[in-house]
Amino acid sequence: MDEKFELHSKFQLEGVFWDAARPDDKFAGTLSCDGKRLELVTRAELVTPTPAMLMGTDEASVPDVVHGFTVKGDCTIVGLQQINTPGLLDYSRGRGVRWRYFRVIGACLMGWHLENDTAEVLTAADLTYTGISEWFPGCGASIARTEGASVISLPKERRSVLDVCVLAKRFNLLIKIDPNFQFHLGGKNFSAQSEPIIMLEPANPRSLQWFVEVMHRLENFLSLCLGSSVRAKTMRLIGKSEDTESGWVIRPRGGKIEKPSIAIWLRCDSSQLSSAVASWFSMSEEFTPLENLIYGTIRHSSLFVETEFLTLAQAIESFHRLTDKSTVVEPQVFAQVKEDLFGFISQQSWANSAIGDRCKEATNFLNDPTFKTRIQSLLAGIDPERLKTLVGDPVAFEQTLRQTRNYLTHPGTEKKGKVLTDPKELFLFNQKLHVLLRLLMLKTMGFAEEAIFDQMFQQSHRYA
Repeated sequence: MDEKFELHSKFQLEGVFWDAARPDDKFAGTLSCDGKRLELVTRAELVTPTPAMLMGTDEASVPDVVHGFTVKGDCTIVGLQQINTPGLLDYSRGRGVRWRYFRVIGACLMGWHLENDTAEVLTAADLTYTGISEWFPGCGASIARTEGASVISLPKERRSVLDVCVLAKRFNLLIKIDPNFQFHLGGKNFSAQSEPIIMLEPANPRSLQWFVEVMHRLENFLSLCLGSSVRAKTMRLIGKSEDTESGWVIRPRGGKIEKPSIAIWLRCDSSQLSSAVASWFSMSEEFTPLENLIYGTIRHSSLFVETEFLTLAQAIESFHRLTDKSTVVEPQVFAQVKEDLFGFISQQSWANSAIGDRCKEATNFLNDPTFKTRIQSLLAGIDPERLKTLVGDPVAFEQTLRQTRNYLTHPGTEKKGKVLTDPKELFLFNQKLHVLLRLLMLKTMGFAEEAIFDQMFQQSHRYA
């Protein structure tokens, strides 16, 4: 497909659509996107009112996949949710007018008809992201000045800056720099803006769901590297043939785009970046919810500072659970302790009551480290002097984190001395939590603490 669409493109397209499972049952409608929501509205139809229509029990099933042909060509829509059935039912005259209003909660592929979002028929994808152009080198453009003119040269081929094979997910990731040259007729103006294109080539054909998942994980990875919210901008998918099966994904999502800050960018060469990419995708799937916790708070500026704090506190605790399997005592010792406690409880008169059941349930978690122990363990893994520079007094930091978390999650409890309630103080403390999580994540991926500390320091003092 020649025309380019972004994930958040704005448009309003007239077309004819049909359920992919029933291609003969076609209907006219409008597919529109305002950059935040993707919607499909069918054309109004004349109907004969029935009691079921009044009660809303006559609704037809919502198609899993809709194919269409719009003024921009073929399209595939997956993940529809019917919002309502607007219109007018005039029972006195025995007629009415109705149409259907769908919200697309999945995605739309502009350019060709895809069977569904799980069919493994896609062979490659090209992705672009916001805010990363300056982080990567340029396209290799040059300028030569002569006596009568200035000659700007742009390479014909895209410059390759990274080529890594991600064995854990069985795909190749290639990053090339597109000069993105634009020239207007008559030579009145032109521009060249280097733009990194991230190309994904799986070993075997994959599904739309798989590519969307990788797109989001790359979004999180780039946000970690740059220290600010990076968002996916475009996604072009390719099937068996780039000429006949290629299209652009439209999938608007909420969240902010942050202006990148050079001072906090991760600095690494292509070899280190390749290792980081491979390490990121080699992490257990258990890390995915943790990623979403961390980067969801970065992208959603509408969060209350209390909500952001609780999310970050949960992320830090989750990070320790995933990376440190230590327990209070050895498992075999705890097994005996648990057996003794269960035996004691069973001998009590209240053993079969609600309190007995609760005691038995609580016993299962007695060998887990406390929140205090988890935070102390994470802080102990950081050089003491660097830690003090980032978060201040480690003891006071842990107490503030723990006491504020307990106060916000258990209303009615005593407000202890380290509890933060002032919005400004909470905001500044949240920035420390962001820095701490970023440092821990980067160290997990193999970066040496001393090599990345300067960027962490700059990030921790942005609002100082």
